[in-house]
Amino acid sequence: MSRFERIEERLVSLEDKKDKKKKSWKIPFSVKSSAKKAEKRDDLILVFYLSQKYQISWKLCNIVSGNMVVINNKAHEINPKAIWRMGKYIVYIIREIDRLPVSNEDYEKIKKRKTDTDADVPLIKAVLGAQIKKQPLSGKSKWVAIIIIVIIAIIVGTIFFK
Repeated sequence: MSRFERIEERLVSLEDKKDKKKKSWKIPFSVKSSAKKAEKRDDLILVFYLSQKYQISWKLCNIVSGNMVVINNKAHEINPKAIWRMGKYIVYIIREIDRLPVSNEDYEKIKKRKTDTDADVPLIKAVLGAQIKKQPLSGKSKWVAIIIIVIIAIIVGTIFFK
């Protein structure tokens, strides 16, 4: 089975699990056009590149010798199991300091180290509780409160001054 057949199978399984939520932000046009080019040609992939200088960039890269990508004179391996989806587009996330793409394949190692986020439920509840208490009134609720206070003042004023 070739690499592209495995990618196709993976995409079909991801299509079945597709979540129908609204997007909070729109994908930039330049990224969309690069993703469309990568879909049309088998020797191109779209890479979400994380540099050592803490910069993020989108790159449209050529696939070299079947499963390698060269970015800034550094070779990175491409693994069909490390595909990420951004809407309907396929993206690889590659760090400059790592030869392998970012994936969820090291889940068992993370569980053994006990640095996974699954066990953080009490901590998350405490943080959310603290955030809820600290949040001031938003713009809309502030105006609603002001309007209610004005209405109550008018009612009290008309009762006393009648």
